Amino acid sequence: MPRPDLRRVAAALVAFVAIAVHAPADSARAAETTPQHQVEGRLMCYCSCSNLTVRDCSCGTAAAIRNDIAARLAAGQTADQVVAAYVAEHGEQIRSAPEPEGFNLIAWVMPFAVILAGMVMVVALARRWRMRGAALPPPDAAGAAAAPADRATLERIEREMRDTL
Repeated sequence: MPRPDLRRVAAALVAFVAIAVHAPADSARAAETTPQHQVEGRLMCYCSCSNLTVRDCSCGTAAAIRNDIAARLAAGQTADQVVAAYVAEHGEQIRSAPEPEGFNLIAWVMPFAVILAGMVMVVALARRWRMRGAALPPPDAAGAAAAPADRATLERIEREMRDTL
């Protein structure tokens, strides 16, 4: 049975991960067509009943925030200005995701770095296992070489048992 080329397997794995990571982000961006939806998805509800975005939470606090967002947007503020006003009032913890700048960039980069490190480790282990398998003699040769040693060992044990008893 031919063995798959590890480079092709690694390339396929990288392509799969890239598609899996980008597909949900693209569909989420398509759903955020209005500024109202954009702001609601970028802010966390500060009620004590859940840990959801304003868009997903169904409590009265989230409804009031949605009404306030709509009023601010109707007054002429941009989505970024509305988010900045809420961050100024409630702090960075109101954001649903950290901004990709400064130290927060680690939160954006680390998942991809861990996935890449895992893929490298899998490829390295596969190569190591393949090389270890190539270094072993075929099963027929190992069985033929081991049989005389086993017979000699059995004869020695029988002799020692006869001498002892």
